[in-house]
Amino acid sequence: MDLKVSWNCHETNLALDHCQWLNDICAIYQECFSVGFVVGAKSEVTVQPIPGFICAWHFDATGAPINLNEGELHSYLKSDLGWLWIHLNLTDSRCLTWLTRQLGIPLPQATEFIELTLRQYIGGHGEFMIGQLNDFRREFDEDSTEQAWLRFLTAPHLLITGRSKALQSAERVRKDLGRGMQFSEPAHLLCHFISNYPDRLDSLHHRLTDELEIIEDHVLDERHRGERKRLMLARREMAQLHRHMRSLRRALQTAERTLPQLPAALQVINMRLVYLDQDFEIMEARARFFHDEIDAKLASETNRQLFVLSALTAAFLPPTLVAGLFGMNLPGMPWTGSDWGFSLVIGLCVFSSAAVGLFLRWLSPK
Repeated sequence: MDLKVSWNCHETNLALDHCQWLNDICAIYQECFSVGFVVGAKSEVTVQPIPGFICAWHFDATGAPINLNEGELHSYLKSDLGWLWIHLNLTDSRCLTWLTRQLGIPLPQATEFIELTLRQYIGGHGEFMIGQLNDFRREFDEDSTEQAWLRFLTAPHLLITGRSKALQSAERVRKDLGRGMQFSEPAHLLCHFISNYPDRLDSLHHRLTDELEIIEDHVLDERHRGERKRLMLARREMAQLHRHMRSLRRALQTAERTLPQLPAALQVINMRLVYLDQDFEIMEARARFFHDEIDAKLASETNRQLFVLSALTAAFLPPTLVAGLFGMNLPGMPWTGSDWGFSLVIGLCVFSSAAVGLFLRWLSPK
């Protein structure tokens, strides 16, 4: 005779033998709790959180995007339909383990994706393309020009991006996907990511050009007192942007030579950076010219002030000498007994100052 027992969606036949019945109960208990089932009327599965999860999107065969939460992402990871974009916060140290165990990414490629380098590059490893490029940090109150790192890893049906600081490109992509923009493959979305950098550089170039024009107007109007510091801050921002842009150009040019599977859209981005490089060179040359002109105007103003000060010093030197001579209380001083003595000394001082002034005017260039 057998007894049939139901326990949380598990059915088993338990023998009446006491030892066998006890062993079966222990086995069922271990199985239930190992997969996350809870005793009760309804069984539930505990979804493990994804380390560093920020957002995820699924794209079907037509490229239409679907926003996923962590629970939905687990189910889509097992599907072969379409492809996925996963955005991670790499400050979470568990990301490496999750990438290797859950996504099956080889440890060397996952480590290269996680670890931050000090240079921009795009490299290929078989079906994987891994890179680290500059981006702009996203602030909540305003757009920032502070540099941040965009790290990415692409596979045939997967794009993983990571960051340590919030990125402007990621926020732009999320807004575009929310408006229904479609991407048929991971490479196209990656190119859209990277295109945010020259777009942002172009807007910064226009802003800095407007700043230079305002400084130029003030310099020409002889209102250059506070413009030197303002120009130094603008030149510093230009130099930083230009430096990072050139590094990105070198990374793209190296990738064009070494990666045959490089998307064609990245070559278009590289051409945009070439034109922006020329624009920034022209803008920096104008900034240096304005800096030299401001320095020249300040030096001329300083020389003019020194000339006035020197002229005053020279004009008052003879009266000082006269006053010093007549201030000595010694016998034999002239005009000590005269009622006109003081007036004569004053007249001598004025005459000596006028003589020095006429002499300096005669020496000054015509």
